[in-house]
Amino acid sequence: MKKFQLLLTILFLSNSFLVQSQEYFEGILTFKMKFQDKTGKLTDKQSEQYMGNQQTYYLKGKNYKSELNGLLEMTTYYQGRDTLFTKMKGINSLMYSLTNVREEKIISFKIKKTKKSILGYKCKLLEIKTNKGFHQYFYSNDLTCDSKTFENHKMGLWDFFTEKTNGALPIISISDVEDYKSYTELISVVQKKLDINIFKKPDFPIIKMPKN
Repeated sequence: MKKFQLLLTILFLSNSFLVQSQEYFEGILTFKMKFQDKTGKLTDKQSEQYMGNQQTYYLKGKNYKSELNGLLEMTTYYQGRDTLFTKMKGINSLMYSLTNVREEKIISFKIKKTKKSILGYKCKLLEIKTNKGFHQYFYSNDLTCDSKTFENHKMGLWDFFTEKTNGALPIISISDVEDYKSYTELISVVQKKLDINIFKKPDFPIIKMPKN
């Protein structure tokens, strides 16, 4: 199960959203993604087959849901507290992980200007060095959420990222750490009001996410 935990971390490194004036984004975001398992448990082909190459986010206030298009049909639910719930095809239970635990120690960070533009968004770059590797986040302050919403979401450095960028969320996210490499890039933004029931977790027995 360790490879699923690695993927969960990636999911939180790749959240992104649109703002107009002081209105925070609500709607649907789609990312293309690539994942490389450095532990040797999965080949690149297996990673894409089982986990997928596309990720869809639904965001409304403190709530989000993430769906992957791989054979595992992996779906995660976050309801603004300190717990993430994960459902995978063929498993008749919800696995939970605590989001208020940071698994990497931040060593340094820098914010840089870039010439990169994605979907019309001119990007800045936040680079973070940790005890396990590095992360790069290309972001725009025209694409944002309320950073206070995710103060308790330390998993994936989500709280740190939104704090240092005034709530801006990544357009491109690149990670290279001990166990994996990953790349995600925003390919679609649909701003719309969402029914809160989208974020309701399914009614299954709840178990702790295995570590191995």
